[in-house]
Amino acid sequence: MTHCETLDQGTSAFMKWLRSYEKDSISTNTYENPIILKKFSKSKYCLLHDNNLGREIIVETYDGVPRCTSCDKDDCGHVAFTILVEQKYDNDGIILD
Repeated sequence: MTHCETLDQGTSAFMKWLRSYEKDSISTNTYENPIILKKFSKSKYCLLHDNNLGREIIVETYDGVPRCTSCDKDDCGHVAFTILVEQKYDNDGIILD
């Protein structure tokens, strides 16, 4: 996988990140952790690091709809990862920002 183009790839990246012991590790081992969460502001934005692309990605949320500023899409893997991060924080009862 070169990068997270599809919602399914983003879901897979989230599951790998969730199981990972080094959740904040920027690495060239993209199989283990293709995307990491750098910062999350509920219903505002999510700052990710895409280890496959080797750069930071911002997913901004407008009126409840996330959109990747890098891919300029609302249905890429970065968006799927962001949606799942938001669901995780909601389910865990963690309040941010």
